[in-house]
Amino acid sequence: MPDTHFKPLPRTKLKRGVPCYLPKVAVRPTVDANSPALKAMTDFSGAVPITVSHNASLDEANRIMALCHVHYLLVADEQRQLLGLVTEAGSKGHRPLTAAQTLGVRPGELVVGDIMIKKHDDAEVMHLRDVAGARVGNVVATLREMGVPYCLVVDHDEEDNHVLCGVFSLSQIERQMGLVPQSSEIAQTFSDLVSSLDH
Repeated sequence: MPDTHFKPLPRTKLKRGVPCYLPKVAVRPTVDANSPALKAMTDFSGAVPITVSHNASLDEANRIMALCHVHYLLVADEQRQLLGLVTEAGSKGHRPLTAAQTLGVRPGELVVGDIMIKKHDDAEVMHLRDVAGARVGNVVATLREMGVPYCLVVDHDEEDNHVLCGVFSLSQIERQMGLVPQSSEIAQTFSDLVSSLDH
């Protein structure tokens, strides 16, 4: 039985001809090399990651990334298990051409599963217990050593399953440090960021 002590809230209608925009991304706190690493981590408990099916076309994945202003998508199945990661760079660079040639199909026929970074084959992650006491400089050094622009962070549940906690993104760290990426090339980006940490 509904609680009759609660009154319905007032409502309104969206007006025709008046734009309705999606919310702007919240401004993240500024950080420097000595800031706690968790300040630079996108926490999935407060920001649910955007996922895509492994059967989705590359065009669809790129549209989602463009619409949501993100550079990667997590690939998950119907049971919400992580299958891998697809990045903007990986969906447009040499990886799709190589995959198409290997599979004997046209690049336009590829799906996300054909080019994603598979969780067991290629994906290295950080553990929350190591991140909790680390600094942003440690994270940048780790990304540099790995040669990747992203790294997932995991914890374990009571049954010892991996549980995604968040992600570190090099471009996000750059923005939080007040740097403007000068190049999409990972080597250039690392060079710019690491040199800034040394000052």
